[in-house]
Amino acid sequence: MAGWAVFGASLMVGVVAVNSALGLLMVLLGALLGALYVSAVLSRRMIAGVGVCRELCPRCRQNEPVSVGYKLTSVRGGGACLALHVEELPLVRLAVPPSACGHLRAHESFLVRSEAVPPHRGRLALRGVQLATAFPFGLVWALKVFSQPATLVVWPARGRLRRGLIGKGDAHSASITPSARSGGVDEFFGLREYRPGDSTRLIHWRRSAGRHMPVVREMSRPRPRTLWVLLDTLLDDRAGRDWACRERAIRLAATIIEDALDAGFRVGAAWARSGRCEVISPGERRGQLHHLLDCLAEVDDNRRLGLAQAVTKLSPRWLHQADVMVVSSALAPESEILGGECLSRLARESRNLTIITGLRMGEAFQDAPPESATAASASTDAPTSTGQTAVAAAGPGRAAKEAG
Repeated sequence: MAGWAVFGASLMVGVVAVNSALGLLMVLLGALLGALYVSAVLSRRMIAGVGVCRELCPRCRQNEPVSVGYKLTSVRGGGACLALHVEELPLVRLAVPPSACGHLRAHESFLVRSEAVPPHRGRLALRGVQLATAFPFGLVWALKVFSQPATLVVWPARGRLRRGLIGKGDAHSASITPSARSGGVDEFFGLREYRPGDSTRLIHWRRSAGRHMPVVREMSRPRPRTLWVLLDTLLDDRAGRDWACRERAIRLAATIIEDALDAGFRVGAAWARSGRCEVISPGERRGQLHHLLDCLAEVDDNRRLGLAQAVTKLSPRWLHQADVMVVSSALAPESEILGGECLSRLARESRNLTIITGLRMGEAFQDAPPESATAASASTDAPTSTGQTAVAAAGPGRAAKEAG
């Protein structure tokens, strides 16, 4: 407001000075215009010595807030930097509120944070960060852009499954691969001579008596049950496979994958994309979760390939003694979704077959809150950390001057 007041005063003084030709008014007009020029120079010099580094987690979840941090560092020889505004370069599917730092001392750093709620899943490409200041009058803005490309993967939102839908991933057979840990659910496999690096807890002292080399117990790790998640990603409005229902099926598949890994299953997945079929071999632990949900986040608008084409990529060895869960948003019968031959093969080669279609999805799955409700509640919450304030986006009428 102060900048517009100075601009208005300069305009009025200029009109009066031209009409009356008074020298004092001309001097006053020159002083006001000089103040605007000095403001532009000060703003430019202030942000020239400030660096910005983004701090961002590479993964987040749909409809849940993600924190974006900006570390401001001053490299100026003297004097503080005032009224700094930092924001992301515009993104198509994510709106990150801008943040502000009121006072940054010389040769010091300050961390400001902002929160954004991604309404859609997917892989977002962040381009860079923009630093701006309008100190001291607030009319002339100096801008500085930092190119910092990064990728943010937005996982599908997690809902809640009906109790007992998955069960427990208990072991049904033992692997002959020795386990690297001792105790727990490991089982005795055999005896062998001691090797450097073996734990002394595994030494069989009774069998080692009278031997020149002690013997240790070799343990084996039980092999957990395997679960295959087969997702129908085909978009066909006539069959009930519209975009909203397909997104709900993707959230259901993501919830099944995460809960199954927590229950101890080895989880694999298969679905069709617009140009190819995605088959992910079974695995366990955190790395498998990241891989599966990263791939689910990138499911595109598939209008060509059905689930039957993806099932043909599964070998009988993978399906042997494995649990299979088929997830589809279609309202058609099960035989039409998979085809009679494909359905018979899954029932014959798998250990247990469960099919969840659009008609049964509400019984098996409680979906996450709607995107609009979550985004509306998140937009009303402003960040309240020390030294950080949320500022409104600048309007189209602000003057800008590039710096660097």
